[in-house]
Amino acid sequence: MGTLQIIGLVVFGIFAVLFVLSAVTKLTLHLMKGPLEARIAADYGPEEIFMKDLGANSFGLESKGAWQGRGNGGLVLTQGALHFYRFVRGADLRVPLAAITEVSFTKTHLGKATVYDLLKVRFSVDGQSDSIAWYLTDPPAWKNKIEENCRPNSLPSAARPEQRITNDA
Repeated sequence: MGTLQIIGLVVFGIFAVLFVLSAVTKLTLHLMKGPLEARIAADYGPEEIFMKDLGANSFGLESKGAWQGRGNGGLVLTQGALHFYRFVRGADLRVPLAAITEVSFTKTHLGKATVYDLLKVRFSVDGQSDSIAWYLTDPPAWKNKIEENCRPNSLPSAARPEQRITNDA
């Protein structure tokens, strides 16, 4: 076998592996959608949901440090909260909109980097500041919608969410 043939086989092999990995990833995300939809529907009616992304990838909570893994799941924005349903049960995060102090874009979070814009949300509850970043389909739309709903007095005072974060981890 000649050198060009060997190089051709190696290149073909690399593309075949990348294709299989891509197909497996897409299939996994597709299979996750049904269970995520059911969990979200148990908490919120369709009229309560402003935005939803069932392919969200969390880069982790700042307070838990750099050694935590990424997490796939569904991100939901409602009138009162930003709620991340991690596919692995027991690691959901609900942040009241009133606790959000900043929404921005970043390409790195906790030592994890990507070429894509991540939506970074900083929040504070009981004097404790924290942040989380997600890879999402449309980060600019999420940023705009969160900021639109976090503006002072955008919620009637009686409807303002309690100042607590729930983290099932």
